[in-house]
Amino acid sequence: MKRRFTATKKSRASRRIGKSATVRSASPGRGVAARKWASVFRSFVAKDTPAATKIDVIRGGVLARVVDDMVEYLDVPKHVIFALLHTPESTAHRLIKDNRHLDSAASERVVRVADITRMAEETFGGRDRATQWLKSQNLALGDETPLSMLDTEPGAGEVRRLLHSINYGGVF
Repeated sequence: MKRRFTATKKSRASRRIGKSATVRSASPGRGVAARKWASVFRSFVAKDTPAATKIDVIRGGVLARVVDDMVEYLDVPKHVIFALLHTPESTAHRLIKDNRHLDSAASERVVRVADITRMAEETFGGRDRATQWLKSQNLALGDETPLSMLDTEPGAGEVRRLLHSINYGGVF
């Protein structure tokens, strides 16, 4: 009974982004609450989220099941997401199986990818065109895909710069 009334950083953050609170139980991973944490990626893509909320989510960690949501949303193989998050495949599978959270560094990368995906959707007018652009080699990025650049902040900065350039007709 006591656990039901205990709020964590994760539950406060999830309420701020419009998701219901996650209640920890003896059988983690069962029910709707676990899936809602995985859909944090979609929540961040859907709308610009306040920095304080992003910080809370990053510090608390995103459920590793977010990998499945990212794979589905971006239409890429899991190994691409594992590489983006700098998480070994075996570790990620274990975290997903045990319904555990990613560390703060990987959680920050999830938020970064969601932010850039939202920017691309705004630039290209929708999800399909944006994800296609994110997965296509780009001469301005040294023939790398924009998605592959999002594992580091400097790479993400280059992708942001390129998106701003496309939006405002500037040069690369």
